[in-house]
Amino acid sequence: MSRVPPLSEADFLLFQEYFESETGLFFENHQDHLLLSALAERMARKGHSSHKEYYNYLKYHPEARLELREILTLLTTGETYFFRNIAQFEVLMQDVLPEIIKRKRASGDRSLRVWSAGCSRGDEAYSVAIAIMEVLADFRDWDISILGSDINRDVLAVAREAVYTPKDLGELPAEYVEKFFHRKKSEYVLNADVKALGRFNFHNLCKDSFGQEGMTGLDIIFCRNVTIYFNPETTRKLMGRFYESLADGGYMFLGHSETLWQINHHFRTIEYPHTFIYKKELGVVPMVQEARAVVPLPVFKFGDDQPAFTIASEPGAVPPAGEAFFSDPETDGLLTEATRAYQKKKYDVALTALDKIVARHDTHARAHFLKSVILADQEKYEEAASLLVGVVQKDSLNEEAAFLLATLFAKMGKVTEAETYFRRIVYLSADEPLTYFHLGNIYAAQKKPAKAELEFKNAIRLLEKRTADEPVRFSEDFSSGLLLQACKHNLATLLRGGGGVLKKDQR
Repeated sequence: MSRVPPLSEADFLLFQEYFESETGLFFENHQDHLLLSALAERMARKGHSSHKEYYNYLKYHPEARLELREILTLLTTGETYFFRNIAQFEVLMQDVLPEIIKRKRASGDRSLRVWSAGCSRGDEAYSVAIAIMEVLADFRDWDISILGSDINRDVLAVAREAVYTPKDLGELPAEYVEKFFHRKKSEYVLNADVKALGRFNFHNLCKDSFGQEGMTGLDIIFCRNVTIYFNPETTRKLMGRFYESLADGGYMFLGHSETLWQINHHFRTIEYPHTFIYKKELGVVPMVQEARAVVPLPVFKFGDDQPAFTIASEPGAVPPAGEAFFSDPETDGLLTEATRAYQKKKYDVALTALDKIVARHDTHARAHFLKSVILADQEKYEEAASLLVGVVQKDSLNEEAAFLLATLFAKMGKVTEAETYFRRIVYLSADEPLTYFHLGNIYAAQKKPAKAELEFKNAIRLLEKRTADEPVRFSEDFSSGLLLQACKHNLATLLRGGGGVLKKDQR
């Protein structure tokens, strides 16, 4: 058949309204690559030569529901892997589950109810199951229900099968792979006791009832990187329904791109250094509007021998006398000791070693930087920022220190200082999209839509040149494709004024 013609604005509006009403999926414009590729594939498969012809088939044909199912597999195959965003699973295992379990033991309630909404292949739901098994030694004596739901029936079939390739488990700690999976030829099969904790159902978050089994009286809801595909009004309604589905004291986990600064809600935001979650407080809580953007700390990868932090300098330049670059056996040994202790979260050991380095070389920037990372992880933001200011003063080209300093100021509510150091990153490296994303969120929270719009567009411009699976610097949770969708979503929310009416004239 002939090549699929370009999607006209008029035809796009038909598809936009259809998908939004049927699934909640919101496509911003007729150039959306995901929509165009899905339409082209299904039109070729069904033999349609025009978008209007295919729209009529999707809308009115007796087999329309089956066709919607087929195109949804192309529109909703999301990124997923076990223990994605490890910071949130650390919070789940170290804070949330122990608090819920203690409270329930006191009341004689031995049940746990969890919903993974938009579960994709089930990696998230099974990660929660593993987390519960690790935290709750007598989990077999509890009534545990973990529901995974999705609008894509194909990924639900994969979840029920629970068979994975080595690549699927690439981010999972080796001890978890050995403990919770067994090898079958070239694949890994989830153990029966883990699999038994989860069940998977089709569910349309925007149209189906929330009264189904496993969707009420919940202790925890995971709905990560789902609402970035919805418009603000759909998200607002969804958050209200999630709130009602949670029991008092229940917790809500969203993706890092899904802060609720643009959405009125009842949840209380709980911030941790590298992530944030939401809680339904016991009793009635007044509706809250977030006053500032929530900016998680960046993620730095440290090698076995030294931090992944180098002294930046102009090509050919010689570090001045006393500059922060020292290498002698004792100092190098202490740095290795500190790095490995940090990796194991033995912060006291790491800090002791770093203090010994600083006592020998007061301007050792690597030691100061790693110490500031540790202090930030311990929520000692003022102390960490003070150290970083010194690092940046000694090494004005250091992007890692400047980025961490900017996020620290943002977390402390020092918006002017945060903006200054994010701007420094733009000056040092103009092609870091996460910098523009954070600036856009900060400006949006400050009610500066013109500035926010510019920053989101800067990020989108950079991300559209990348492949969807390309990693994003300073983040463990974002791929370029996911961050691109988040930027488009936040820009659309901004232009709609947080509601349903476009407000492009807001300045």
